[in-house]
Amino acid sequence: MEDQTSVADRGDASKLIAQIERERGLDLSHYRLSYVERRLGTRLRALDIPTYRQYAAYLSEHAEEYPRLLDAVTVNVTDFFRDPPVWKIVRDEVLPALLKHKASCGQRVIRAWSAGCATGEEAYSIAMALTAAMGDRADSYMFSVTATDLDPIALRSAETAEYDFAKAEHIPPHDRMRFIDVEDRRFKIRPEIREHVRFRKLNLFVDEPPLSLDLIMCRNVFIYFSREQQARITGVFHRALARGGYLVLGRTEKMPAEWASSFEPVSSKERVYRKA
Repeated sequence: MEDQTSVADRGDASKLIAQIERERGLDLSHYRLSYVERRLGTRLRALDIPTYRQYAAYLSEHAEEYPRLLDAVTVNVTDFFRDPPVWKIVRDEVLPALLKHKASCGQRVIRAWSAGCATGEEAYSIAMALTAAMGDRADSYMFSVTATDLDPIALRSAETAEYDFAKAEHIPPHDRMRFIDVEDRRFKIRPEIREHVRFRKLNLFVDEPPLSLDLIMCRNVFIYFSREQQARITGVFHRALARGGYLVLGRTEKMPAEWASSFEPVSSKERVYRKA
């Protein structure tokens, strides 16, 4: 494969990467080109396609290949507090601003949505972060996290709130001490966090979403949809958010152009936005 993807073929590699961004909105600029080429190479070898140019043509004719490609080039890991720079913005900027707004308006209800929650780590992370941000004011608020996914098996696993101990290393030490119970080589999320999280099966294109939301986290979900579908889902999120609510996308995903004026960037780099 090294011979097939030589320096002479890198122009075609760049064109392929541009096609992927154009058709799926996947921004691969966070990755080194050599890494992207290696990951693309796994799909070329699997299909016995010798060049990037031929693979680009294959993609245009076989839409079912995109999920396999996206799995190959992205790191689809569901974990607690995944992508620390994103969570730093959420904890240092988003949640304090949200709580300040609620206090100024005399509002006590906070609603969040983890869309594409898989086995629940992100949803529980949101609940932990919110509880920590409230501090001794926690009793003054009523908050809930709606966690949705299409996979019923993943949802059943999420509802157990039980995980392998290795995952605990991704939870900040102060949260780990406060919010989990360790048993042997596993741990369980404590009831004071679990009681705020509700899991349900939901199809983003068909089912009615939760409404009047203050925060939506939907990361590494957009990449599996066409640009038209991404725009449609963004419309769903815009309708679901309360004015001033926050939307967090995956770091490799872009806000659809037709919705850019409807959201103010909190951090363009980390894909954190506020509903205008």
